[in-house]
Amino acid sequence: MKSQQQSHTLDIEGRKVGVIVQPHPTSRKLSLRLVPGEDAVKVVAPIGCPLSEILEFVNRQKNWVAERFNQHPIKKDYQDGDSIPILGREHIIIRINPENSPRQSKGVAWLEAEQLFIKSHPEHLPRRVKDFLKKEVRFEIDLRAQEKAALINKKITAIRIKDTTSRWGSCSTHGNLNFSWRLIFAPEQVLDYVVAHEVAHLEHMNHSAAFWAVVDELTNARKWSQNWLKINGSKLLSYC
Repeated sequence: MKSQQQSHTLDIEGRKVGVIVQPHPTSRKLSLRLVPGEDAVKVVAPIGCPLSEILEFVNRQKNWVAERFNQHPIKKDYQDGDSIPILGREHIIIRINPENSPRQSKGVAWLEAEQLFIKSHPEHLPRRVKDFLKKEVRFEIDLRAQEKAALINKKITAIRIKDTTSRWGSCSTHGNLNFSWRLIFAPEQVLDYVVAHEVAHLEHMNHSAAFWAVVDELTNARKWSQNWLKINGSKLLSYC
């Protein structure tokens, strides 16, 4: 069983980088990796390894860490006038003062002509945008997942939208499908591929040739989408 993680902070080229120390009973040496979507690194260390030795190890790797962080986009918030991709198409965020808005029939958020209109006070805008995006991606995923499951005569137990950074989707042996909400920023065919991938696991809980045959039955954009995610996946993680 893994021991409890501990968190620390180092300054690397003027950037505050979290250092997550994860002691592990089978580890024989220190290993380092970036934490996807975070200004942090994780160090897996042998049990009892002194903290000073761990932090010195990270310091020796600071050039590597800085280089990798420079390759990753800075985390993005959502402000009036910002441009964000929604299903791969750029939309401008337009904040509307709720007290002055005459468009009551539109609700609190809507898409129109490559623009995302949000009725909100400035301090609530980022949360309102994120709430809308999560609702939108749930609709898109639910629709596709149910249609694809019906094509292979399988039933989905539950669909959950999560704030994951290590995988875009997952499927449990109980028929529960989980998806990253950040798929809303990917092109539509990429989202469709990820849904097809997880629905195919309802038939095959592996990555056999038979599994990939089911995926290709459910989507026609597998290879293109896999390549897109390999190149652009880290960009999706920049949205918080």
